[in-house]
Amino acid sequence: MPAMASLTVKKADGTTDIVFDALAPAGADGQKAQWRQDTGAAAGLPTGHRATLTMSTVWNGNNTARRGVLEFKRPYAVLNSTTNRYESVSRTVGRLEMTLPSDIPPSEQNEAVSQFINCLDHATIVSALQAGFSPS
Repeated sequence: MPAMASLTVKKADGTTDIVFDALAPAGADGQKAQWRQDTGAAAGLPTGHRATLTMSTVWNGNNTARRGVLEFKRPYAVLNSTTNRYESVSRTVGRLEMTLPSDIPPSEQNEAVSQFINCLDHATIVSALQAGFSPS
């Protein structure tokens, strides 16, 4: 089982780091590990308006596979010039679910996970998600 740690990822510019600080590890099976972008967040931005990532894992119904779920939420908040308070306008939400059968050798499981995650980072997939349209 991996140890809980902060996550450093790149911003859209490809060079600037964003840190998702480790908030809480998963306390038990099915509970969520939690991260939030506190480091580098805009000064004065309330924690409820910051990007978050959660991950949970659990056995499927008949205990033949592990199911992992990642959820990413990034609120879009603006500073109200009248009240001088941040207000949430909307939020971007991403969800990834992966089923990992227990009857597959670890080397094959590792390869499947790596290929899938690397596909998500491909320029075509990133561009399509940013545009909101599948490649055509």
